[in-house]
Amino acid sequence: MHISFMAVPEHGHINPGLPLVTELVARGHRVSYATTDKFADLVENAGATALLHTTTFPERMPEDGEAGTRMFVDEFNAVTPQIEALYADDRPDVIVCDIGAFQGPVLADRWGIPVVQLSASYIAIPGSDADDFPAFVAAYGIPPALLTPRPCLVAMPRSFQFDAPAVDGAFTFVGPMGSPEPWPAPDDRPVLLISLGSSYTDRPDFFRACLAAFADNGWHVEMAVGRFVEPADLGPLPANFVVRQWVPQASILTRASAFITHAGMGGVMEALAQGVPLIAVPQAVDQLLTGPRIEELGLGRHIPRDEVTVDRLRQALHEVATDSEIAANLKRIQQEIVASGGVRRAADIVESQVEG
Repeated sequence: MHISFMAVPEHGHINPGLPLVTELVARGHRVSYATTDKFADLVENAGATALLHTTTFPERMPEDGEAGTRMFVDEFNAVTPQIEALYADDRPDVIVCDIGAFQGPVLADRWGIPVVQLSASYIAIPGSDADDFPAFVAAYGIPPALLTPRPCLVAMPRSFQFDAPAVDGAFTFVGPMGSPEPWPAPDDRPVLLISLGSSYTDRPDFFRACLAAFADNGWHVEMAVGRFVEPADLGPLPANFVVRQWVPQASILTRASAFITHAGMGGVMEALAQGVPLIAVPQAVDQLLTGPRIEELGLGRHIPRDEVTVDRLRQALHEVATDSEIAANLKRIQQEIVASGGVRRAADIVESQVEG
């Protein structure tokens, strides 16, 4: 079977589905991935053949929700003809696409093949109304093909989803799908991971607050500052810190005792799968919902971006590392993640769209 993957070119949209690529290749399927040069090595390391197109996405992501929506529509208009040309002589049997890759359902209908969507975040959010979706599609110029229900794999456990009318039988909560390599910790100290993800990382003041809060506190600290900040610009580094622009996040979380995160869903799910308590400092978009959600479910603490102080960071770390209720909640959601079926259940569903 030839399976085509499509996603918008951002880590938070590509990374959650890469374990599914690897699983499908291991089952003997041929997987191609329509992506940009920036992500070619990543998808090929997962086992896919990269088919390259250009993107309209900016270097810095907008924080305004309406601007973000229009960015996705612009990307759809730009990449759909490119991807159609890439597959002109080698049509896939099924498409697996990130829920933000509008070209997936459109091209599937055009080619007469099935499509399975993959959502790394919420299917519906508080205040949304499924009945308004047709008007939303029309207002933003989103393809009407998105109004047709499709099988959708949701890469989080059901308990993390807000209750909403849009959550129905089309959605299967398979949970996070990765199985990262264990990380070799440098010693026996507890490990704190700090990262604001890949898009909203131009926050040197936040990183300096973390340096002040956790200097020589008995923890080993791994801090990723992203592409907009140079570690050298932060000043002298405490001896217990390793500061880099990028770190192997999923791998470090296999050993971490706490995670300070921007509350991007991919990283949150990687942490929950390992039972790591969270300190959420949301930066933009759906992270502003996920930060409070983490605290509401008793999985960690939430500090709004403009309320970060050295004292609050220290207090939050103490609480998530010592609170027995948080530990119990983490154990429960770990068990739910295992029961959700993960990558094997997801691969079974993809195969069933052609073989069933």
